[in-house]
Amino acid sequence: MSDPAPLAEARELIRAGRFDAAVERLVAALPDLPVEYHRQACAYAGLAHYFAERWTESLGYFQSAARGGEVPEDWFNLAMAQVKSGDIEGAHASWQRTFDLSYAHPGAPETSTFFQKKLLFARALRDAGACDPRGLDLLERQLLPFFTNYHVTDASFWGLRGVPALEEVLATTLDYYRALGKTPDEWRALLDRVAAKIDDDGKAYCEEMKRRWPSDSH
Repeated sequence: MSDPAPLAEARELIRAGRFDAAVERLVAALPDLPVEYHRQACAYAGLAHYFAERWTESLGYFQSAARGGEVPEDWFNLAMAQVKSGDIEGAHASWQRTFDLSYAHPGAPETSTFFQKKLLFARALRDAGACDPRGLDLLERQLLPFFTNYHVTDASFWGLRGVPALEEVLATTLDYYRALGKTPDEWRALLDRVAAKIDDDGKAYCEEMKRRWPSDSH
């Protein structure tokens, strides 16, 4: 079943970067939309405000979309808006809901991007100056093991499986190490552990990453 015309039109307006027009279309249509489409309308309105960098407005719509629901994407959107609004603990709670629902509903379409969402959320925390061990856990314990367990680092291979590239994960991990007060030697030790379990291309990249934060003793 296709979406009602107002939702389809708003989606195209968002894609075209016409965020204000999308919000206006959705707000005007909402009273007449069947109730089963209200969640989607709120999600689209939240996205329009989010892409326009109106964090407070996006937060309200994302809260309405997620409230009482089990759609992982809605909770992820809410988590990202909460980070932008400075509600870091609220963002972590919404991320946990995203995490739980993604595993509870593995067949949901948005679950295919779940591993990318881990990187996006970790980066959002970094950009907000909110690096902490929970964000680092997303990188070190939840994303890096894809490469070390399977010994493959080819970006195309992992892209087909919805996993971000090793280069993206390590670059963000480096930012976390610096923000959390870890040392260059700790960074090199991590890279050595990773390099010992991956292919030659990955090993070469680990050596490159060592040069980005050289140890005083090297």
